[in-house]
Parts: sequence; structure tokens; C-alpha cells
Amino acid sequence: MKKQIIMLLTCILSGCLLFTACRKEDKKDPVTQTGETIDNSMEADTSETEEQTGNTTQEYISEKEALKNIQDIVGERGYNFELLDNNLTIDDETYYLYQVSDSIGPFKPGVLVNKITGELFCYYSDGSIAAFSEHPLYVDPDITEQTGADVISQQDALDRLRGIQAKDLGLPKELSEYSIDFDGWTTNVNDVECYGINVYAESEKQMTVIGQFYVALDGSSMFKYDSEADDIVAIKVK
Repeated sequence: MKKQIIMLLTCILSGCLLFTACRKEDKKDPVTQTGETIDNSMEADTSETEEQTGNTTQEYISEKEALKNIQDIVGERGYNFELLDNNLTIDDETYYLYQVSDSIGPFKPGVLVNKITGELFCYYSDGSIAAFSEHPLYVDPDITEQTGADVISQQDALDRLRGIQAKDLGLPKELSEYSIDFDGWTTNVNDVECYGINVYAESEKQMTVIGQFYVALDGSSMFKYDSEADDIVAIKVK
């Protein structure tokens, strides 16, 4: 009986010593925890690197280059070019916004230049954009090629009309007093391709057409619609 008690105590003591040794080993060996910390740090660094790599930097054209793109199309004669906004964003595209004017005033609409491609657009007061071919200073290169002549812009055509007195145009007031709208096509008058220019008198309720004029694409001649004769006749300066 005494031997059995001694053996039991010996087993209990051995178990206690083994348990204590295991706890000491756990405290001395934090390898597993340290390894997890290192892995998390590496993952964070990798993620940050991927984000930086994914961000590509777009190269923008300069304001000087944007202005040159406009001048290459409309020319420089007597025009003032004002930069209204150097960072206008529309539908995820970024633009320069210019206003072109002469001694009479600014031309409408404004001119947008894409800061990446350099392409030109019209910018209207309601925030909408359109092809630059709608701008009055635009000259269609296809028309120039077809006619074989130096084609003037719509604005040049209008300026020629403005140089004529109201009585010779058959208008009650000078042309500058009215609203102007260009046809979206050219009209052949006496075998001459012309811009069509419509003149409107504005009132509170409506706009009334009071004159229709035609200016040759090369600026060589001008015509008007004579309501009495119901025909298009040459403009005669008296």
C-alpha cells in the first residue's frame, strides 16, 4: 500500500513538471504570432504598390498648344482669345474653355479644347457641347476642296453684310440690331455656292424672320430674298 501511494505521488509530480515546462516553451516561442504580423505587413505593402501602379498620369497639352489649335482653324485676324477656364470637366473629359471675340463682341458659342486630344468643340450656355463645325468661325475644308476657292467663314460672310447699310439690305434697322441664324447647308444662287443667313426680329413672344440673305463662299457676291419679286436678287449698294 505504501508503494502504491509513492508511485501515485511520483506520477502527479511528473505531470506537474511536464505541464510547467510546456507553458515555459509557449512563452519563449512566439514564432507563430510574429509570422502572422510579417505576412499582414507584406500584404499591405503589396496592395499599396498595385494601387500606385494602376494610377496612370495623363499628359495634357499646354494652354499655348490649345490656343494654336483654335488659331489654326479660325485664323488670328482681329480676334481676341480669352481663356475662361483651364480645367473644365464634362463627362469625365477635361477641357480648356476659350471665348473668341472681335471689336463687336464675343462669338457664341464658346470653344472647348480637349486637354488630351486637342480636339475642338462648341460649348453652349446651357452646358451642352457639339461639333466645332457648328461654330460661325469654322470653315469646312471639304467645301474649300470642292470649290477650289478660298472659302470665308460664316462670320466673315456676316461681317460683309454688316458693312452694307440697312436701306440697301431692305431692313428697318442696321443688321447688328437683329438676331442671326445660319442655314446648316449651302445654297446655289446663280451658279454660286452661298451661305444662307436668316435675320430675325425678336419680341417678347416670338421671333419673326424679316430678311434672308446669301453670301458667296468666297465672299465675291451677296444676294437677298426680295419678297415683292418672290425671287433672290443681287444686293445693290446705292
